[in-house]
Amino acid sequence: MASTDANELFAAATEFAKLQLRTEGEFIPFGVSMATDGRVAMVAGDVGSEHPRSTDVISLLQSALLRLLCDGAIRAAGICLDVRVVPPGQEEKSDAIAVRLAHASGEALEVLVPYAGSVDAGFSFGPSFATPAGDFRHNMV
Repeated sequence: MASTDANELFAAATEFAKLQLRTEGEFIPFGVSMATDGRVAMVAGDVGSEHPRSTDVISLLQSALLRLLCDGAIRAAGICLDVRVVPPGQEEKSDAIAVRLAHASGEALEVLVPYAGSVDAGFSFGPSFATPAGDFRHNMV
C-alpha cells in the first residue's frame, strides 16, 4: 500500500477517535476516505437511529467505501472502530482503536492502538501495531 496514503488516513482516524474517547468516553464507528487528488474526508454512517448498533454502522460504511474504491471514486479508505485485542508481548486483552485500511491497488492492513482509561481519569495509548489484511475486499467486508 502506498504508505503515505495509509499513514495519512490512519493519523486522521486515530486523532478523531482519541478526541471522541477523551470527550465522550467512546466513539461510534466511522470512516475516512482519500479522494483521487489526496484530500482526506471523515465519513459518518447514518443508519437512521440515535443509538445505532456498531455492526449496522460498520456494514453501511464497508459497503459504501468498497463501492467507492471499486468505482475509482477514491483511492483509499478506512473504517475506525473500537475493539478488544491482545497486544504483542502481552497476555491480557485491551481496548484498542482499530483502523481497517484499504487501497484501490488491492492492498490492505489493520492498524491497532491499545488504550486504557476513562474520561474522568484520562486515557493512555500504547504503541500501534499493524497486521496485513491481504486484498482490500477481505478487509472491508
